[in-house]
Amino acid sequence: MNNTVIYLIGHSPAARLAVAQAIAAATGARIVDSQALYAPIFNLIDHADLATLPDAVWAEVDAVRGAVLRTIETASPKDWSFVFTHAGFDIPADVGVYRTVRATAERRGARFLPVTLTSGASKRPLLRFEENQALAVAGDDPAAAAAQIIRATSGA
Repeated sequence: MNNTVIYLIGHSPAARLAVAQAIAAATGARIVDSQALYAPIFNLIDHADLATLPDAVWAEVDAVRGAVLRTIETASPKDWSFVFTHAGFDIPADVGVYRTVRATAERRGARFLPVTLTSGASKRPLLRFEENQALAVAGDDPAAAAAQIIRATSGA
């Protein structure tokens, strides 16, 4: 897998991360986990109820994400691949994150593969990808999910 950006969404943060870790172990891809992106900001505030956080907090999270994406676009080696994890709910903010990551992949000249983990449930529906080649994978077995995703990146 060379210069590929996998955008992995799903209801369970643990399942997303486990699948991303399995992909990284098999391919050397770098993981950009949404929980890790939020940590520098969320560790400084009470974030028990995300729905009540002021917009200013989300602006700071967006700034961290923006710095990461600019680094990937402009400084990371072009043969590196990345696995982004994100809840990916069908809300405007999450759709915006998805489109921003996709745009970064395009500017980088990377292949972009959106993937939905189908296991788990939430009160919110997941976003629908705009790409025809989007993949839906059961996330109950991280190794099997990772293998299926890796196969899809090679066109096999």
